[in-house]
Amino acid sequence: MSARPSDATLPSSGSASGGAPRRANLGATTIDIRLLGPFQVIAGGSPVVLTSSRQRALLATLALSAGRLVSIDALARGVWGEEPPAHIRGSLQTYVMRLRRLCGEETVVTEPDGYRLVVDPSRVDALRFLRTLDQAAAATEPARRRGLLTAALAAWGGAPLEGVGSPALAAEWGPLLTERYLFAVEQRIDLDAGLVPDARLVAELTDLVAQHPLRESLWERLVRVLARSGRRAEALARYAGLRALLADELGVEPGEDLRRLHAELLTADTEPAVHTVPRQLPFDVPGFTGRGPELAELDRLPPGGASGIVVIEGTAGVGKTSLAVHWSHRVRDRFSGGQLFLDLRGHSADTPVTPEAALAGFLRALGEPAETLPSTVEERSALLRSRLAGSRTLMLLDNARDADQVRPLLPGPGNLVVVTSRNQLRGIVARDGARRIALRSFDDQDATALLAGSVGPQRLAAEPDAVAELVQLCGRLPLALALAGERASRFSGVSLAGIVEELRDQRLRLDTLRDPQDAGTDLRAAFSWSYKALRPAAARFFRLLGLHPGHGFSLSSAAALAGADLREARELADQLAAAHLLNQPSTDRYQFHDLLRVYAAELVETETTAAERAAARRGLLDWYLASVAEGTKLVRPDLLTDDITLGAAPVPAVRFTQHEQTIAWYTTERTALTALVGVAAENGFTAHAWKLAWLLRGFFAERHDRDDWITTARTAVAATRDAGDNTGLQYSANNLGSAYLRTLQPDKALEALEEARAASEAGDGTALAVAILSNLSGAYYVRAEYAEAERYALQAVRLARDHGQRTFVPHALLNVSASRIGLRNYDNAAEAAQAAHQAFADLGDRYHAALALGNVAEALEGAGRQDEAEKAGLEALTELKELNADYGTIDVRITLGRLKLRTGRDAEAREHWAEALTVCQRLGDPRIPEIRALLATVPTDGPPSRDAPYP
Repeated sequence: MSARPSDATLPSSGSASGGAPRRANLGATTIDIRLLGPFQVIAGGSPVVLTSSRQRALLATLALSAGRLVSIDALARGVWGEEPPAHIRGSLQTYVMRLRRLCGEETVVTEPDGYRLVVDPSRVDALRFLRTLDQAAAATEPARRRGLLTAALAAWGGAPLEGVGSPALAAEWGPLLTERYLFAVEQRIDLDAGLVPDARLVAELTDLVAQHPLRESLWERLVRVLARSGRRAEALARYAGLRALLADELGVEPGEDLRRLHAELLTADTEPAVHTVPRQLPFDVPGFTGRGPELAELDRLPPGGASGIVVIEGTAGVGKTSLAVHWSHRVRDRFSGGQLFLDLRGHSADTPVTPEAALAGFLRALGEPAETLPSTVEERSALLRSRLAGSRTLMLLDNARDADQVRPLLPGPGNLVVVTSRNQLRGIVARDGARRIALRSFDDQDATALLAGSVGPQRLAAEPDAVAELVQLCGRLPLALALAGERASRFSGVSLAGIVEELRDQRLRLDTLRDPQDAGTDLRAAFSWSYKALRPAAARFFRLLGLHPGHGFSLSSAAALAGADLREARELADQLAAAHLLNQPSTDRYQFHDLLRVYAAELVETETTAAERAAARRGLLDWYLASVAEGTKLVRPDLLTDDITLGAAPVPAVRFTQHEQTIAWYTTERTALTALVGVAAENGFTAHAWKLAWLLRGFFAERHDRDDWITTARTAVAATRDAGDNTGLQYSANNLGSAYLRTLQPDKALEALEEARAASEAGDGTALAVAILSNLSGAYYVRAEYAEAERYALQAVRLARDHGQRTFVPHALLNVSASRIGLRNYDNAAEAAQAAHQAFADLGDRYHAALALGNVAEALEGAGRQDEAEKAGLEALTELKELNADYGTIDVRITLGRLKLRTGRDAEAREHWAEALTVCQRLGDPRIPEIRALLATVPTDGPPSRDAPYP
């Protein structure tokens, strides 16, 4: 039955050919391309000779992007520089052909926009060199970093790209590779202290300064090592030699670091000591997890660059300090002036550190006697800038409260300041040019990795479902995950599912995620420090937002909840976002972190009165109900009956001008909308509950959100039944019956609809009587009790006409037609369906008019009027497709498929039913078995079937 009642692989390795020069397949693992020093290609231990400089330049250009596409323009620059030939593609094809002939046919792959060298990047020494240096930069253990640096430097064979014959490549890659080499040498020499004899380091540094006489960082290390090994006079002589060289060549003095070192050597009474610098970083975080993108962004920060300040901001427990400390340890060797650290206690149980005290601590750490410290903040700040000018010092300011606490501590150019704060410190970004790194909660992968560090991978692997839920309950917040992991490791005999069960109770979650002996790892305490720093109005706003049931919320809904106008709400929400008590994914929407929502929900219960909570809920419900009513005008206007009266919305409701805009709003707000039906029912707002559930049915039907439809309708039925609200019960039970009909559960639908009819009779008897009768007809139709279905449908038609309910008449007629199709009374069914079609068209209801036309097609097809049936069916299908009403096309395609099969067009029948099946599967429609059965009747071969039975 289908009548509609109303409502690409690498090339394989080639072999080498005999003779000279040797031919090789560069995709083989025995091929090495050497660009660090004299250009060489080694295959199987033997050199491959490329006599043409163009061939060498071509191969080098491809090798520097090994395994990746190189564009025609990039190859032209590498081979010819700024004077390419007139026909670049043709010339390149010639050189590529020669390169393949010389080195192997599968050497270079042709791509649509260029060429690609088939070789593992690790076989190109320059790429292997850079990759190993990157690994060294990421290594946290000095021994491992030193080993990686040594391995990388072993590949260095001299001036890069020597003999390649490409000035463009040499200009682009030579300085980069040389700089990375020298920086790596300097890092390795620093790590060699105490492990390698100073005499050997002096010899190496002497050779390096001869090759790079203007690189002061090499001279500084040479002078330091000489001084450290007791060769003070030689150290001073080296400094003098550099000073003379710089004066002659550039007319400048040595830099600040060298001048300071020289002064120490001159004033030392005995063997000079290496300059003492502060090393104040806290211990690095063991087993640091995640934050790859943020670490990469920090790695790109140049010490003392244009900004020199980076702000790491985020909510409590998100791991700001861990990230800052971990990265600072990774890069501490870059800062010859040392590292300064201070917990500013901006959000903690202790009093925040004043700028005066912070400056005093830093100046004492830099050697300034306490008795000589200036008395004012301004003077101390100026002295700090003077002491740190050009010193390349890393300053880590942790847990800053606001910009006023931070700004006097900034050391000026030549240094790097890392600030962590729960405040966005917008002034430091806007006025002082700081870069901002905003931390969010972990993704699922990093969250699971953090748990594995505490619990162990085997235990996680044994309970994957519990792990996934645990991650969600912790909001993927690093501190919460660490506390949950500690709890799981402490109770090793308790399953992870047991830990999850504890955390499911929102009232106990923050109690579980805490260490009573350490306020720093107590989430509730951590949240409270941010909350207590708020102004009273913002604190009240935060509390009341704990009543909002959505994952996110608009500014208007927040204003309605708090009883504020939009301007005031925007200001308060902005304060919460600046303090990272709210996230702001877009200009007009906000959202809580899951655990902050729990905290706000606790506060609203303990720090507000019942009357205040009731007023807030009423304001929110009034606003959402008014907004849904506005949307219903475009989605299902017939649902706006005389009984749907609305309270005054505290702020303007959303206004919609387009159907698509309405659906987009519903999709965004769906979680809140469905939850609010329950909120209203639980808190005594019965009318809000049933009206909201009733108006949402149009959205539920269009978006096929059947579970939400049934759940909200059930809630409304229970609420109105308990309240003795017969009008509300009529709407709610009829709504529930409609939802059950959509899911083809006729018995449950009949039960709900009979309750709706009883409520109607106990009330005024007319409010929804027609709709209830029409739905009863639909329920009996689904049960294949067609005579009973027709009886109820005809009652609905008569009642609707008697009461002038013009909108309900075509719906009832549609049910009459469906019932008569079931009774095989096809001509009368077609007449009723045609009348319904015309009535819907007169009402401007294109969707239901098209559904009625589908019933016309089915009735005519049953009556044997094939041509008329096909015309009506195709017209209905066209209309539904224009309306993007995929759900409505299912029945029409079932009819058209059956008609095609009966007239011998098996392939077309199969096409219609296959498309109907696809739509059902996408929408989760329960008619999938019916359509599969129809498809099974289509012959796969043999003569056409012209006598297919009418199902």
